[in-house]
Amino acid sequence: MVSTCEICLKHQNKQAREPLVTVDLPKYPWQKVGTDLFHFNGKDYLLVVDYFSSYPEIALLSTSSSACVIQHMKSVFARHGIPNVVMSDNGPCYSSSEFQDFAAHYDFQHVTSSPQFPQSNGKTEKGVHIVKQLLKKASESKSDPYLALLSYRASPLEHGASPAELLMGRKIRTTLPYRGDMKQDVIKDIAMKQKALQKRQKTNYDKNTKRLEPLSKYDVVRFGDSNHWDRKAVVLEEVNPRSYMVKAENGQVFRRNCRSLLKTQETSQPLDDHQREEVQASSQDQVPLSTQASLSIAPDNDHSAGTSDPPVLRRSLRTIKKPDRLNL
Repeated sequence: MVSTCEICLKHQNKQAREPLVTVDLPKYPWQKVGTDLFHFNGKDYLLVVDYFSSYPEIALLSTSSSACVIQHMKSVFARHGIPNVVMSDNGPCYSSSEFQDFAAHYDFQHVTSSPQFPQSNGKTEKGVHIVKQLLKKASESKSDPYLALLSYRASPLEHGASPAELLMGRKIRTTLPYRGDMKQDVIKDIAMKQKALQKRQKTNYDKNTKRLEPLSKYDVVRFGDSNHWDRKAVVLEEVNPRSYMVKAENGQVFRRNCRSLLKTQETSQPLDDHQREEVQASSQDQVPLSTQASLSIAPDNDHSAGTSDPPVLRRSLRTIKKPDRLNL
């Protein structure tokens, strides 16, 4: 009953967290990077962070346009090389044709996260949080923000090596005391240690999670841009694990993570009173209704031509009473 009630579905609770999907760790530094824009003290910044070493690069932006972002990313790539994969959200500067041309010209794969689900680009989101904390502390203490960034790059992470060591293969000098004869302790088994940390993080994260039912093509779902499931859509395809393309009733196509989609037993178009009564009468007679037949989106003609059965017309069993009209 709840799965077909529009008001109940609109105010349904949010979906539960699903078990953590761990990403494949890069095999070497600067193979995969994440990028995002963030705002601090009235200014816009660009962040580029390496997925292997967690080494951050930041740049102050004059504008948040694609041209400005691309120019600074070219500068970063000139220092460290062009990565194989660049991960970002679907912001205007990353979804523009300019950025797609940039990706093609510099020969890297551009992968975007699901809208309204920043967790799928968690490495970059974590990097934004760390850098903003560094800038905030430097601003409040009136200290040099570049030294704060340098200290983070030189500080050992949980596995024992610093971001600079993992990216450059050497320790970098800071204002802290430094032994000139210190041997460069490059960790050879860093990948194994990172996998162990990743496994531990997944174990802790999965304690309060629930696996959601996977969605299929032509499933009817609800989604929303606020705290309500106020929009109805039909699933078109799964583009990435747990990430789906859906088509709303107004014809717009959206990409959403499955946590942002609520599967329902509704039809894709609202029913009037007469249609509702027919559906109820048919269900009482135990005649199954095809979900796909009631959808506004049909399968591709290439797949359905010559194979689909002709539609079966069902007649309501209700007694139809003609309306009383005045004889004027």
